Amino acid sequence: MVSGVLGEMLKSLLAVLLLVPVAGDPVRLVCIGDSITQGRKGGGSNAPTQSYRYPLWKMLVDLGANVHFVGSLNGGFEGDPEWPDYKGKPFDRGHEGHWGWTTRAVREKLPEWIKGYTPDVALILLGANDANPKLNMTIEDTAKEMEELIEILRGKNPKVVILLGKPFMEWKPFPEMRDRFDVLAKSKSTPASPIVTVDLSKGWISKPDSPGAHTVDWVHPNADGDSRLAAAWADALKPQLKRLGALK
Repeated sequence: MVSGVLGEMLKSLLAVLLLVPVAGDPVRLVCIGDSITQGRKGGGSNAPTQSYRYPLWKMLVDLGANVHFVGSLNGGFEGDPEWPDYKGKPFDRGHEGHWGWTTRAVREKLPEWIKGYTPDVALILLGANDANPKLNMTIEDTAKEMEELIEILRGKNPKVVILLGKPFMEWKPFPEMRDRFDVLAKSKSTPASPIVTVDLSKGWISKPDSPGAHTVDWVHPNADGDSRLAAAWADALKPQLKRLGALK
């Protein structure tokens, strides 16, 4: 009887240890989102967009962070923009940025995608496509889908760190959505699996022809916009990466 109980305890301990990155192993980071996360090759009237992932990756290279980008995708929408090597390294391209997808659509497919990897940190930027009037999605609908998405990630790794991006658009319903994400994070964050909101809207200029604009078309970031998003993500990531041993 004792040996049986001990055996079960050892199995449980082993299962927990398998979820923790071994010293020297990279922290697995997944970027979950829509077109803003994926990027595109561009062509015709559509300007190419690298997505924030590329400048973020370069920032992490500069920091010497031991991370690996994971995901079921590794390309841009309808082809890849230019992602040059940096400091002799090829761009770490794994991601979950799905062009045009809603929070609900991503949540529905996420269990299938994460069969191939186990993230230690998730950067989530969703909600832009939920605001399509044809979908009749409310902010509460988006919050519910986001909460379920987070629980799916926790089902794969109970210690996953969630960085929840607050949409940068200036118009309704996005200011309200940002506030709702703060409430969600505060209510669902745990010591084992913290949820940290990242405000991507500060100083953001969506109108493409305005001085200092951050988009190519009101929504998709230009190079300055991608760099601005990347810097915000990097600031939020640093303390988490230090805690996980991926950054000195």
